[in-house]
Amino acid sequence: MKKYIAIVFAAITSMSVFAHTGLTSSMPADNAMLMKSPEMINVTFGNPVRLVSLSIANIEGEPIETAFKPTIEASDTFSYNLPMLMPSTYKVSWTIMGDDGHKMKGDFSFMVHAMDKMQDMKDMKDMKDMKDMNDKKMDHSGQNNH
Repeated sequence: MKKYIAIVFAAITSMSVFAHTGLTSSMPADNAMLMKSPEMINVTFGNPVRLVSLSIANIEGEPIETAFKPTIEASDTFSYNLPMLMPSTYKVSWTIMGDDGHKMKGDFSFMVHAMDKMQDMKDMKDMKDMKDMNDKKMDHSGQNNH
């Protein structure tokens, strides 16, 4: 009888372990160093879960707005659009709830480098330089009309 109880206890314990899941992947990935702002954030979990919370903050702790709303339906993947992120380090924190009501929390970080902003600024300067050059070609005010 004791052997039977031990087997049932082991089975129940192992089932509850399998009911708990965690983050299996994210985009951006944990510790990613990005050369431009990501357009979306994706989180994938080992089993279908309800995403209870998802927050993103820069290194100063300022929150980044997303369209996150807690989910009623369980899923293993969640995706949200992101606004243009300025160069900084960002921390993504999440809380999930499994079918058994157990909540799990976690987080990951990624960095956005200034490269895309610098490129955008260079492109804007190049466009301004081209406009200035075209304006000078079109400006004939310094010429005498004969």
